Amino acid sequence: DYEKAKWFNQEWIKKLDGSALLPKVREILAVNGIEVADLALLGKVIELVKDRCTLLPDFYEQSSYFFATPQVIDLAAIQPKWNEIKTLFFQEVIRNYQLAAIWEAHDLENNFKEIAAANQLKPGEVMLPLRIMLVGGKFGPGVFDIAQIIGKNETIKRIENTLKQLSSGH
Repeated sequence: DYEKAKWFNQEWIKKLDGSALLPKVREILAVNGIEVADLALLGKVIELVKDRCTLLPDFYEQSSYFFATPQVIDLAAIQPKWNEIKTLFFQEVIRNYQLAAIWEAHDLENNFKEIAAANQLKPGEVMLPLRIMLVGGKFGPGVFDIAQIIGKNETIKRIENTLKQLSSGH
């Protein structure tokens, strides 16, 4: 039974220590054009995404955006509910993040939620667009964990890039 075998494989991946998966995941990324030199970073990423992987090749989709800016952003998932208020909100998030002295997931999330509240937006209304801006689609681990790992400059760059695409109507 293929489905049962996939389930067993997923359970095996979840139980394995990230360091045991590291050589294989690094190889899968390399075959797909992503060379990872920072093995400590790769280990952190594996721990974050392994629960979302059924088969080893899943690690490419689930982790590539940590090491390379997504080439395609799922704008269609953002556009239907997009408006000027959200554009202004994300511009404020960018300004706030540029000034952030501490770049930790917990602080990033608190800042994000405070700005949302100040703009009378529910965090849920702007969390999915942030995820898509950083990852390219509607998947991945905690969005602020992603932001922490990819870093301040890359997070800001990805938000700005998506805002440009939304404003030009692509």
